[in-house]
Amino acid sequence: MITAALCGFFILAAMLVSGAITIILTLSGSMDTLLASADASHFSQLHAGEVEQMELDDFVKENRRLVKAQQTTELLGINGANIYIGGQEQSEADSLMENSFVRQNQQFDYLLDTNNQVLQVSDGEIAVPIYHMQRYNLKPGDKVQVAAGNFARDFTIVAFLRDSLMNPSMINSKRFLVSDGDWELLREHLGDIEYLIEFQLYDTSRVRELETLYQDSNMPQKGTAMGYSLVKVINGMSDGIAAAVIIFIACLLVLIAALCLRFTMLTTIEEDYREIGVLKAIGISNQDIRKLYMVKYTLISAVACVVGYLLSLFAGNLFTANISLYMGRGKQTIWNWLLPVTGAGIVFGAIIVFCMLVLRRFRHISALEALRLGTAPDKGRKAGTYTLSHSRIKDVNLFLGVNEVLGHFRMYGLLCFVFALCTFLMIVPINLLNTLESSNFVTYMGAGKCDLRLDLQHTADMIARYKKTEEYLKKDGDVSKYGAMFTCTYKAANSNGTYDNMKVEIGDFDLFPLEYTKGSAPQKENEIALSSMNAKEYQKEPGDNLNLIVGGRERQMTVSGIYQDVTNGGKTAKAILPVDHEQVIWFTVNIDLKDGVSLEEKRLEYSETFHPAKVTDVTEYVEQTLGGVIDQLRLVVKSAFVLALAVAALITGMFFKMLMTKEARQTAVMKSLGFTVNHIMKQYLTRAVVILAAGVACGVLAANLLGGKLAGLLISGISDMRFVVNPLYTWLLCPLSLMLAVAAVMILCRKTVRSIHVMMAAE
Repeated sequence: MITAALCGFFILAAMLVSGAITIILTLSGSMDTLLASADASHFSQLHAGEVEQMELDDFVKENRRLVKAQQTTELLGINGANIYIGGQEQSEADSLMENSFVRQNQQFDYLLDTNNQVLQVSDGEIAVPIYHMQRYNLKPGDKVQVAAGNFARDFTIVAFLRDSLMNPSMINSKRFLVSDGDWELLREHLGDIEYLIEFQLYDTSRVRELETLYQDSNMPQKGTAMGYSLVKVINGMSDGIAAAVIIFIACLLVLIAALCLRFTMLTTIEEDYREIGVLKAIGISNQDIRKLYMVKYTLISAVACVVGYLLSLFAGNLFTANISLYMGRGKQTIWNWLLPVTGAGIVFGAIIVFCMLVLRRFRHISALEALRLGTAPDKGRKAGTYTLSHSRIKDVNLFLGVNEVLGHFRMYGLLCFVFALCTFLMIVPINLLNTLESSNFVTYMGAGKCDLRLDLQHTADMIARYKKTEEYLKKDGDVSKYGAMFTCTYKAANSNGTYDNMKVEIGDFDLFPLEYTKGSAPQKENEIALSSMNAKEYQKEPGDNLNLIVGGRERQMTVSGIYQDVTNGGKTAKAILPVDHEQVIWFTVNIDLKDGVSLEEKRLEYSETFHPAKVTDVTEYVEQTLGGVIDQLRLVVKSAFVLALAVAALITGMFFKMLMTKEARQTAVMKSLGFTVNHIMKQYLTRAVVILAAGVACGVLAANLLGGKLAGLLISGISDMRFVVNPLYTWLLCPLSLMLAVAAVMILCRKTVRSIHVMMAAE
């Protein structure tokens, strides 16, 4: 049983290490294949307003040493209220996504099908983003209708498209592909034109150079800019977070497997102690005795690592399904096979090295002592343990169980550490999931917590729309407070003496406050708060100065604080500045409702009143933005929960098997004194419960202190996450599940106690 359990641990460790490497390789290869198949843009600038192509052509000529190709794509933005997908009775009005209808590009940045082939559609046909396919469970042949007033156009879905620029759910813009004829028809009846100005370079390492040149020019730039590196980061973030969590779990499991191996080897040595003494007595060397054991563990670990690698091929497919769906399968190279095998090989090598370290204890085994005692001497007993007469615990078996743990605290501490790791493994992923699903996560998206959020992208009459919105909210008796934020683009001086575009949010930051990791919100016109990514890039701390170009003049700003943000690649800022209406990219309004007001009814009312603005409740806003990450994490959470229970059960079984083997003579003595099997099992169960309680407490404490910092390493733009904890899970479900697993194992161990005969006391 112990050998089988040990083999199971090695299999899991090898499977997860190889599987994690497979996920990373698949993610990297699939992303590269997608970007290559789409002939992706290296620098893209979204612009709401007029575009003079001749000016862009002149810019390209001036920078011909950098620019390989340039194209300007027209995006026909159609409000979600006019789009009905898959026979849905409700429109896309509630969706956070900005849906644009486009034609296939002619030079680069192609929209691809699920085979990564360039898509072509005919009149009446449409290719829908994979994001919408997943959300509505669409299939080819389903319908999409675009309707406004007396105009209606029906489309048949013929394909689902991959978009190298706007693929992930974290990007709230999506492109629908239609034929040239249908695009012209739609343009005649509805929609607003935006322009996507795209560049390809000869050398992708010089994208930042082109971006700086473009931003320093008078080229159109009323919108979001995205460089090649940011495209890769955002495309890989959803699955990258899942891969990072799996790697984290794999590392914990390798550590637990090492402890498991130690328990198992100690158990085997305890069982063979007398035989080891005999071997030494007849002249067998320590090295030869070690070889006897090494053959066994080498064979077990080799078989386990091979099986683990083979299982990783199937487990990898489970965790890479989302990667394959959104990006396709990358080209398989020798590294796709070699590196996962190497991962399993590393696990095998680590096992062998650890075995050799544990088996060094043969040097300290005395042949005479082994033959005389038959078991290893107990050197871990703590002096001065309590006596029953001085204890408040009057139940003899409970006292003996607790006293044994206190007397051998060093030995039981190892099992306590395992229980703490298992608790940590269960709690951290679920806390991360709870936090992402919580409305509080909006504070990590650079916004204060509120009931409703209103978003309006740049339009010709955006300021007039905002004034109308403000007047309406002032008169609405259901509103307790609201606050508007205008996002503008300013030029910020970097360490190289050049200027970068920086998105700066302007508004009253006291109405819906953020939590700042350092410093505080800006209070004066010369103060600015930076996101953690911007603070790192510009190497700024609170109190440092940052120069902005405001109103055509350079203004020195003082950094007041640093906050966390995952939107716009994590690079944002907040300041109290005069709003330049020409520089406004979009505005948002945060709204809190009075108690008792229906959130859903208000959302519907505002969606109709403030059309075409997007009105979402905060929970839905987070779900739509991070849907891909959350879906992946749910799968990881389930796997981690089951894995932690399995680890706790197997380690408990092996640990107490070792103890029962070591204490066989002591158990026989107790039986001869009248202790029953139930009495003795009560002692062992008491030990297990005491250790488990201490382990769970340490695990919960570690999850609360370290879990947020570990999660911050996984998500770009977050340095320290404060978990939203579910007390029911943390304090009830997790401990109860571990307790049931441990109790079940202890029941199985009952057979070992029953098999110990009273006559062993006389041996």
